[in-house]
Amino acid sequence: MKEKVILANTHSFSSFLPGFQVKKEINELPYGGGWHVRLAQQIAKSTDRYDLECWSIERRLDKEFVTKDNNILYRFFPAQRMGSDRINLGEVSWPLLRELRVEVKKQHSLVHLHSAFTWTTVFASISIKKTPVLVQCYEERPLLQLFLETPERVRYNYLASYLLKVFFFERALKKRVDCFLVLNKLTEIYFSRLVGAEKVHLSPMGIDFSVYRRIDKNRARDDLGLDSSKKYVLCVAGMVERKGLDYLIQSMPPIRERLPDTELLLVGEGYYKTHLQLLAQKLHIPDKIHFIPAGDAETRVPDEELPLYYNAADVFVLPSLTEALGVVGIEAMACGTPFIGTNVEGIPSLVEQFEAGVLIPPRDSNAIASAVINVLEDGATFSANRERAKNYFDWHSVAKKNIDVYDALFDKYYGGSE
Repeated sequence: MKEKVILANTHSFSSFLPGFQVKKEINELPYGGGWHVRLAQQIAKSTDRYDLECWSIERRLDKEFVTKDNNILYRFFPAQRMGSDRINLGEVSWPLLRELRVEVKKQHSLVHLHSAFTWTTVFASISIKKTPVLVQCYEERPLLQLFLETPERVRYNYLASYLLKVFFFERALKKRVDCFLVLNKLTEIYFSRLVGAEKVHLSPMGIDFSVYRRIDKNRARDDLGLDSSKKYVLCVAGMVERKGLDYLIQSMPPIRERLPDTELLLVGEGYYKTHLQLLAQKLHIPDKIHFIPAGDAETRVPDEELPLYYNAADVFVLPSLTEALGVVGIEAMACGTPFIGTNVEGIPSLVEQFEAGVLIPPRDSNAIASAVINVLEDGATFSANRERAKNYFDWHSVAKKNIDVYDALFDKYYGGSE
């Protein structure tokens, strides 16, 4: 019997994508079903040692949904919200927790939980015994700092949640979790102080460099129906407040004053989209800001079209207020697109690995405008160390790092392969 690895995402898609629906076709889901799904698919290509299952929680489900594809089992469990509209305590999936306790007793197993500070992760880690537990951390910063940087108008709605997380979540995870995988150096320092450096490994998200590569700009624009004579600023991001898209939109009037043929392409979806559309109208540039997909189109841009957008753009901007890594920046630079990103958490690591790109302060539309104008007026061919970045961010390298951790934990708990 093979050893089992359960990769469980403990955060509902619908918490930030209101229109999300579970589908049988996993790869048609937003973000390919989640990073835990993409990781499992890459691990399956690299080793046959493990039976792989991907579990997810979703508030919009009322019963479990199961499907299988390429020998990976996918299970979606109902979740329920904790707290109230005024006091947000997050969400938890009791069905997943019950099933997890049963499954780990059937065979030698490892549980890889995705997202650290959730109720499902914490309860899972303390409720299963004699089983290796690994946590993938998407958190960008310490909880206290995150609370202080939450906008004042909603900060105290989250006070109870932050207090619980600081005084319960951190302590529970510290006692039980065998290993934490983190996305950036700041988070590595934070978790090393919390649990000890020996339990923390720096491991990024990955992309397929054979897919994200440079192609002819005019061809890409023809395929997308874009004007070959215009300058295009691109951002691919979830339309949520922390992505800083307000500041990118606010940068467009001064950019267009200097370069009138410049337009903005915003590719993504999320609850903040209506707010951003109203902001574009307020600035009298709604026809120069292109929201993709449009309101009457498909709910998301297929992943296979993203390389076209990166190659069609003259510059890519990632204006995040907080960002654990910024995979879209990796994709953009892999396609040879000039990159501008805010100097927060994981984004500097992209510039470091590619040895290219421009870092600017967050929450500063003037800084965005100045950087974009400099790139567009310079017009030089973007030069990046693609091979160095590939060695770090390519899916094969990322999958190997995870497999090495899995192998070590299985050997520690069960004495090696059967």
